[in-house]
Amino acid sequence: MTVVSTPTGVASDPCSKVEGSQQDDAHLELFVPGRLCLFGEHSDWAGSYRRLNEDIPPGRAIVVGTEQGLYARVSLLAEPMLIMTATTDTGEVEGPHAFPLTDAQTLVRVAAQRGFWSYIAGVAYKIVTEHHVEGGLRIDNYRTTLPLKKGLSSSAAVCVLVARAFNRMYGLKLTTRGEMEYAYSGERMTPSLCGRMDQANAFGSVPVVLTFDGDALHVDSMHLGAALPLVLVDLRAAKDTVMILAQLQAGYPAPDLPEHQELHDLLGHTNQRITMQAMQLMRQGNAEKLGALMTEAQRAFDEKAGPCCPAQLRAPVLHKVLSYERIQPLIWGGKGVGSQGDGTAQLLCRSEEAQAQLLQRCRVTAR
Repeated sequence: MTVVSTPTGVASDPCSKVEGSQQDDAHLELFVPGRLCLFGEHSDWAGSYRRLNEDIPPGRAIVVGTEQGLYARVSLLAEPMLIMTATTDTGEVEGPHAFPLTDAQTLVRVAAQRGFWSYIAGVAYKIVTEHHVEGGLRIDNYRTTLPLKKGLSSSAAVCVLVARAFNRMYGLKLTTRGEMEYAYSGERMTPSLCGRMDQANAFGSVPVVLTFDGDALHVDSMHLGAALPLVLVDLRAAKDTVMILAQLQAGYPAPDLPEHQELHDLLGHTNQRITMQAMQLMRQGNAEKLGALMTEAQRAFDEKAGPCCPAQLRAPVLHKVLSYERIQPLIWGGKGVGSQGDGTAQLLCRSEEAQAQLLQRCRVTAR
C-alpha cells in the first residue's frame, strides 16, 4: 500500500497558489485538486432522486479538496480547436488530442465513449453550445499528483479543469458554482453515473457541506475546531466505479427488494444522522469520536450497501488495511473513500506524531 495524501486541516484555495501572478492575456497556470469525501458517499445521486420519489431524504456529504491534483498550462488558439495533452500520476504523457469545437456531433460521439477523453469532450460540448467562444484552447496537463481511479474524483478534476480553462481564458464570468455545473453536466454526457459531489473539487481545499435535494445543491462552508491528521492510503488494487454505481442505482428511485430498502435507509436517514454527528465533532475538534464515527459509517456501509454489489464492495484489501493490527495504536478509526471498494482508505490518526509514524509504516509495508 502507498500513502497518497495527508491533508491535515483547512488550507487556502489551491488555485491561488498557481494562478494569481502567472496569468497574462494569452496564458494561464491552473491547479485543480482532487476531492475527498469524509462522510456521505453516494448520497449525492441518491438525494437527486427526490425529484422522482419524495420519500427519499436529501443527501448530505462532507468533502474537502486534496493536496494532490492536476497542474496545467492553458493558452489561446486562433482556430476553433481544443488541443489537450495529459500526464498521468505515473508520468506517462497521453496526447495531444484534438477536439473540433465547431463539430458538435463529434464532441457528443466522443463524450459517449468510455475513457479519459470522453470527459473533456463532454465539458467542451456544454461550454461551446451555451457560450460564444471565438477560437480555441490548448491545455497542457503537464503534471498530475492525484492518483487516478482511486475514489479521489480524478475524472471530476479533469472536468473542472476544462470548464475553468474556458471560463478564465474567455471571460465567461462563471462563478465557482457555475464551473462546477458545467463540469457536472459535461461528465453526465459520458457513461459515468457520478453525482454532483465529485465536482466539489472546484471549491479547492476548504471543507464544505453539500446538501442534495432533487436537482438543488446547497453548499455551506465548514469550520474545523482542530486540524485532522488524516492519511489516505492507495490500496493498489482494482475497483470498478461504473459497476458500483450501476448496481447501487438499480435500487432507485423506488426500492423493490429488501437489500434496496436497506440501501435507501443507509443513504437516507442513517446518512443524515452520521453526517450531522460528524459536523458537530469536526466543529468541536473531537478527533477520537470522529474516528469512531468513521468506523461506524464503514460498518453501516458494509451491512447495507455491500449486498447490492458484493463483487466490488466486499473490498478485501480495504478491510485488511482498516483492521491491520500494527496500525491500530496510531489511529482513531477509518473508512473507505469515494464510491468505496478497493481504491483508497482514509485513516484518522491520533496525533501528528502518530500520523508521521503511520506514514513511515505504510512506506515500509509498501516495499
